Amino acid sequence: RAARSAVECALLLKGLCDRAARSVGDVVDEFQNLLGPKAKFLGSQVGTDPQVLEVFVDEVVRGSVLFSVSLVLKRIEPELRAIAHLPPWQMISVVDRIQGELKKIDRLMHIQDKVYERPTIFLCGAVSGEEEVPAGVHGVLVRSAAESPDILSHVSVRARNAGVLLAVSFDADLTQQIEGDFLGKWIEIRAKKDGSGLTITEVPRPDDLDKQSKKAAMRGLSRQESRLLIEDSALKGRRASQAEMNLTQRSNRWVVAPSEFDRSVVGSKSLNLQILAKTLMETSSQLPFEIRTPEAVALPYGTMQKTLMHPLNENTVLPRLKSLLSQLKPDTSNDRAAGIFGSAKHFIEELVEPDEYLSALKETMQAAARGKGQDECRLLDLLKDEDAAWEAVKAVWASLFGIRPWVSLSKAGRKYHELNMAVLIQELLPASYAFVLHTQNPFSDEKDEVYGEVVPGLGETLVGNYPGRALSFRVKKGEKPQIVSFLSKSVALRPTACLIFRSDSNGEDLEGFAGAGLFESVTAERSKEVRLRYHRLRIVQDSAYRERLLTKLGQAGFEIEKAMKGVPQDVEGCVVNEEDVFIVQTRPQV
Repeated sequence: RAARSAVECALLLKGLCDRAARSVGDVVDEFQNLLGPKAKFLGSQVGTDPQVLEVFVDEVVRGSVLFSVSLVLKRIEPELRAIAHLPPWQMISVVDRIQGELKKIDRLMHIQDKVYERPTIFLCGAVSGEEEVPAGVHGVLVRSAAESPDILSHVSVRARNAGVLLAVSFDADLTQQIEGDFLGKWIEIRAKKDGSGLTITEVPRPDDLDKQSKKAAMRGLSRQESRLLIEDSALKGRRASQAEMNLTQRSNRWVVAPSEFDRSVVGSKSLNLQILAKTLMETSSQLPFEIRTPEAVALPYGTMQKTLMHPLNENTVLPRLKSLLSQLKPDTSNDRAAGIFGSAKHFIEELVEPDEYLSALKETMQAAARGKGQDECRLLDLLKDEDAAWEAVKAVWASLFGIRPWVSLSKAGRKYHELNMAVLIQELLPASYAFVLHTQNPFSDEKDEVYGEVVPGLGETLVGNYPGRALSFRVKKGEKPQIVSFLSKSVALRPTACLIFRSDSNGEDLEGFAGAGLFESVTAERSKEVRLRYHRLRIVQDSAYRERLLTKLGQAGFEIEKAMKGVPQDVEGCVVNEEDVFIVQTRPQV
């Protein structure tokens, strides 16, 4: 093992501290859930002051060793940031997205009892940690780390419980810039799920929130309800005829092989992977290793509709689904739409599998294997539980019926009828690590620099809602990789040998509609969640192996971009047996 630099040591310790801080927060939340209701009930029976009951559990926790841990973490944070040259924000309570008017205050203590009629975000001076977050406040940006709360403070716990964004700045110049650019304006803050930072932009003020909504806010409208009101307000006048859905435009085929992929039958996910595999095969690569792609077949656009119109389903599921979706109107609220879509998912789950579909699936899998000169068909071998595979297909189709596509289509002014879904069927590879690569660094916009993120096991912990950071790196052509952050994830997903059914919508081909990440990909069998032990991870402990692997991933990124005509790519893949590089998806980088 090569000696680590001071920066690398600081990054590694920062990852461990982040994981420890998150664990402390989880324990606090558990204490709140276990003791809070009981303390309030028992205290109310003997006439205890309500203010005492509000802080009772906080004081119990602060009397434990957790409080000492939180103080150590607070003390070490600025030192690690200085050594490792880390980004300026520490996220104490992460909320994906909030909106509100930015107001500047000196101390949170002075206005904690005030009620704000409209969503508000504070740029705040001192926060001692004992305050309450005022009603109507959706976010608190603390200007100085010297006057910030620790992760176990009263305000930190309350912020996490209430869904309030709470972040601390370690850069005085940055907070001055935020004040100059956004004070008094309506802004949107988007926080990264891994807690690594946030972005602030000015957005249109939703002045058309009606009076009833304002009165509701003053009565104590929850922050989640307030966010929904803002979202509904922003979409007023933009919903047209997108409520009409495509339920009868069926496909002529049940399944297609890779040689049959084109834009008329599958989405960019399937098509790009086939183009990549073909291009890499036809061109001579200078790489000392092979870039591989998993075997695949696909259910083309219209297969769901073909199933709905099959005699097994056309007189049962189809008419009920049509009747339900007819309730969607241009002015349907997000809350009402979510209820309708929930019922629609249940109808999709009732679909009966046609025998013709299963026969076509097996025949196409065998044909695809023969086309690659293989005697054995790996996909067919993995189709061991046909019922589980059918349930996975239906789950992918059901993800069409969701509030997120509804909102995204509304924002883009697109019709729901334009949306279609293919399903890419692949082997779920036994991944040692999963990775995402951007062949043009999205943070610096450098064209000859790959930015990547790596996690142990399956990539769901990387792209899904799993707390903590991935191992992040950047690498330029011909240079050694540079670590940006070490792991702070708590768990990994270890795969079971089975098939994975990937959503492959035409959303990326619809102008103005960002379809990536809106729909589900489902495995035929559940993966196993395991607790990570960093001392057993080769990518953490063996710096020579880590450098070799990250260099290999960077080279793969450059080669894939070259194969895709020089267009910067967003690449997803995995490493099998700790060495072999597989690409499971590539698409133009946004």
